[in-house]
Amino acid sequence: MKKVILWGLLSISLIGCSTKVGYYFLDWAIEWKLEEFVTLDDQQGKQFELALDTFLVWHRTQEMPRYRDQLALLGAEINHQRFSTQSWSDHVRSAKAHWIRVFDFVEPSLIPIISSFSDEQVKQVIAHLRVEEKELNEKYLGKSQSQLIEMADERIEKRVGKWVGKLLPSQKTAIHTYNVERGDTLDMWLEYRHDWIRLFSQALKNRQNQKALSHSLRLLMTQPDTLKSKAYQTKLDDNTARFGELLIKLNRLTSEKQKQRFEKKLNTLIRELTEISEDI
Repeated sequence: MKKVILWGLLSISLIGCSTKVGYYFLDWAIEWKLEEFVTLDDQQGKQFELALDTFLVWHRTQEMPRYRDQLALLGAEINHQRFSTQSWSDHVRSAKAHWIRVFDFVEPSLIPIISSFSDEQVKQVIAHLRVEEKELNEKYLGKSQSQLIEMADERIEKRVGKWVGKLLPSQKTAIHTYNVERGDTLDMWLEYRHDWIRLFSQALKNRQNQKALSHSLRLLMTQPDTLKSKAYQTKLDDNTARFGELLIKLNRLTSEKQKQRFEKKLNTLIRELTEISEDI
């Protein structure tokens, strides 16, 4: 329920051997993820299944073409060395718009379900979020700065490597330099997550007032920046810009073999998104 249970992380659909295969199991994946947070009663389950089915049809036919077009644009920019700080900013803005459209679509279906939660169900949701919070604290707190940088290096190298294959020493150096120079936001991030859960808990406790619940969820899910301190938001904006510069640098450092691998994987993804959107 971090970003509305129904979203369930559509990134699940990009995991595994095939985006297309993953997407057709997305209803199962979302329901499985939901069960980690809360056990619905029979009526709620029926409401959720109907909402999920409706959402997936809408998402497949309306949103998938948007993702495909954005990826095609990104591929063209990268292939022709036109990927710039401005295009990175545009892609970040587009990604946020994708999420807001999803929330706008699912919110009317989710509000009645959430407002019908029992006190026990609310406790289940909050307990799960607290467990996740504890796990994050255990994972990151107490680590030295060098350890955190090493973890960040490994995380980015793994993500980039999935697209281009084995990284070159110069690319690893660029990633390490980015992680060394970017602003440290760990403590502020953990504090923000704690406050977010607190506010989300309050929204659930006042869930019978659907208008107030809708207002609170919209704020928490689509306008989280308003909940962050000015210092935290400033660092986040700077780090986002720095990450775009890193991607530009990595693109310039790619070998011909890496370019071919990236182009092949991207074209496969675009083709599968097209096939999904057309499979009504």
